[in-house]
Order: sequence, then structure tokens, then C-alpha cells
Amino acid sequence: MLLDALDFILLPFYLAIIYFFAKRVQEKRIVYNQVYRHYISGLFVKIFGGIALVLIYTLYYNGGDTTAYFIGGLILKKLSYVNFSGYLEIMGNNLTHETYSYFNSSTAYPQYFFDKQSFAVVRASNLISFLGSNSYMLTTVVLSVITYSGIWRLYLVFSELYPKHQKLLSYTVLFVPSVVFWGSGILKDSFTLMGACWFTYSFYNVFIKRSNLVLNSITLVLGALLILQMKPYIFIALVPGALIWFSLERVKAISNPLVKFFVAPFIVSIVIAIGAIGFSSISSSFGQYSSVDKIVEKAVVTQRDLKMDYNEGNSFDIGEFDGSIGSIFRKAPIATFAGLFFPQLWQVRNPVMLLAAIENSILLVLTIMLLLRAGPTVVFKIIRKEPLLIFGLVFSIFFSFSVGLSTSNFGALARYKIPALPFYASVVSLLYYKYLEHKENPTEELIDD
Repeated sequence: MLLDALDFILLPFYLAIIYFFAKRVQEKRIVYNQVYRHYISGLFVKIFGGIALVLIYTLYYNGGDTTAYFIGGLILKKLSYVNFSGYLEIMGNNLTHETYSYFNSSTAYPQYFFDKQSFAVVRASNLISFLGSNSYMLTTVVLSVITYSGIWRLYLVFSELYPKHQKLLSYTVLFVPSVVFWGSGILKDSFTLMGACWFTYSFYNVFIKRSNLVLNSITLVLGALLILQMKPYIFIALVPGALIWFSLERVKAISNPLVKFFVAPFIVSIVIAIGAIGFSSISSSFGQYSSVDKIVEKAVVTQRDLKMDYNEGNSFDIGEFDGSIGSIFRKAPIATFAGLFFPQLWQVRNPVMLLAAIENSILLVLTIMLLLRAGPTVVFKIIRKEPLLIFGLVFSIFFSFSVGLSTSNFGALARYKIPALPFYASVVSLLYYKYLEHKENPTEELIDD
């Protein structure tokens, strides 16, 4: 049994301990950074999101991949009692038929063993379960606290650059329902979201702000490695936007408008070229994501699998594509739209999907309002001097395109898309508010001189 009375007895004690330490962090930091007034509320919303996921997966779905990850972690723990050296091999990511033979009927056999990306979650669950008293619910609560470190740091970046909109950003970063729900459980999505947020925060501090370079360089690498361990395509989606962000910040530092006009394309091109060379030199370690051909091939296979009969009624169809560059480009608009805005209210099949549909509808309405009221020209004038917003937009669109192209199941889509949601929601909301500010004060220039 994954839930029992002891879980609910211990839960208040865990919450009290977490609150005690969170309160200390808040009181210490709020003295010099008022943004920490949202720290505890964001943390506990995320914790309750994790608890909600536990209850739904145990009482509504009767299990799923999150429970399988947790059970796999407990099986690893059993192995450590009888074969500690074998346990260390497996925890060191040595996943072979030989190490699989270490398991037997007394330990049971973990799922996902030969899927390194999925089994990374099993290994992480094993470590966190020590803090979670071997309880599925309490391990999820501890994981919620750990992964909150990422989303909070993304909020710190946006709040530092847009201090007038801290309240708005708390809703678009910390309190997005799907992100709170799917990003708080024992799932790949929780870890990769944390990795993407840490990567963004560390990239900003290393390459833009140039603050605490050693520590932030370490967290930058760790964030990237975490993503690469579980979902390399997220890293692939992050890199182009990050390179553009860095390039535009260098251009922004040039005061002479004439020099800026002529030098800007050169700087952007050089940075992107260097990034592409560096990226290609390490791409062989990405496995099935190591080349465009492999990525497209995987997208075709994944989409066809998700359209099988057993997913009927819970899937959508962007149409057939054969993996050629031409067919991929033809599907780009509908795939990106699906990745950003599906499911919609008319596509809802269960209560969990309703949550995603409501927020997707809000995002779609806000996007349409922005484009209709401000117009593409004004939006472009606003965003061109906002490197962080360009990074967020490039990442969320590129990522949503890849997810929409390879996913035709609403349930999978609601989960897979969560890394893009805080970025896209923040970008669109900030653009809309900046448009309203400009409308109230039209004499204020939208473009830097």
C-alpha cells in the first residue's frame, strides 16, 4: 500500500519542520530583498501540488509512472541491504544485464531499468526516500521542497529585472496550476523543470550579471547535466535562446547607436556560430538526440505510438509528417500552437485535463489580446530591447514546437509542456503590461537610442 494512516500522521510534522526552516530563510533574506515575501506561499503551494498529485495517482489513477519510480527506489534500497557494491554500481548509472541480475525475487525487479533517462528518476527517488521515511507521500513532499529551489530562482531572475511586476510574476512563475501539479511529483518533469530554471538563473549570473562566478558556474553545469540525464531535448531548446540573450546583452552595452547598428549582427552571428560549434562537439553524448535526423526520427516514432488505438479519445492529430525537413516546416505552426495552447476546454476528457485547459485558454486569450491591441509592430519594438523576454520567447516557442510535433496525447502534453509555461506566461504578461504602460505614456520611447 502506497498510502496509510502513518503518512497522514507524519505529514503535519514534516510541514511544520519545513515551515520553520522556510520562515528562517524568509526572515533572513527579506531584509535586503522584498521579493522573499512570496517565498513561503510559493513553497507551500508547490508542496500541496505534490500532495494533490499523490492523492490523484493513488486514489484516482491507481498508480502510474510516478508510483513506479518510487517503488523502484525502494527496490534499490532493498538491494543495498543485500548487495551494497552492486547497489553502488547501479547508482553510478552502470545499467547492464549483469547489474540487472543483482535483483531477485526477494528484492523484486524495478521498472525502467534499461531506460537510462527514466531510471535516473528511480535513482533520485531512492536517495530522497531516505528523507521521506520510505513514504510515497512524504518523499514527494521532500522532492517538492528540493525542486522548489529551481522555480524560485527563475522567479528571482524575472523579479530582479522587472521589479515593478513582482506580484504579477508570482502568478506566472510560482502559481501556474499545471506547473505546480506536474512539477512537484516524483516525475522526470519535476527534475527537468528544476534543471531548466537553475540553468537560466546560473546563466544570468555567470554571463549577464557576472556574479559569484565559481558557484554559479557549478550550478550552471549541474542544471545542464540534470536536464541531459533525463530530457536532453530541453537543453537543446534552451541553448539557442541563451546564446541570443548573451549576444543581445553585449549589443545593449554599446552606447553609440551607429556602431550598435553595424556591430550587432556581427556579434550575434559570432556568438551563435561559436555556440553551434561547441554544441556539435558534445552532441554525440546526447544519444537519440545527437543529431537533427535522430531527433526527427524519434518525433515521428513517438507521435505514431501516441496515436495508437489505446490512446483514442485522449489524443489530437496535427497530421502526418514523414520526417523530411519540408514536412517538419509545414507542421511547425500547428505543432507550436498545440504545444503552447492544447488542450483547450472543448478537448477536456477528465478533471486533471480541465486544469490545463483553463490556463491554456487564459494564455491564448492573453496572446490574442496582445497581438490585436498592440499589434505585431509594437510588440516587436517592445521586445527587441528586452533580452530576457527574447530568451523566454525563443525557448518556449522552440520547446513547444518540439513537444507539439512529437506528442499527440493530451495527458502527456499537459506534463511535457510545463518547462515552457512559466517562461511563456511571464513573457506574454510582461509584454502586455508594458504595452499598457506605453499606452498611458506614449511619449516614452519603446526603442533604446
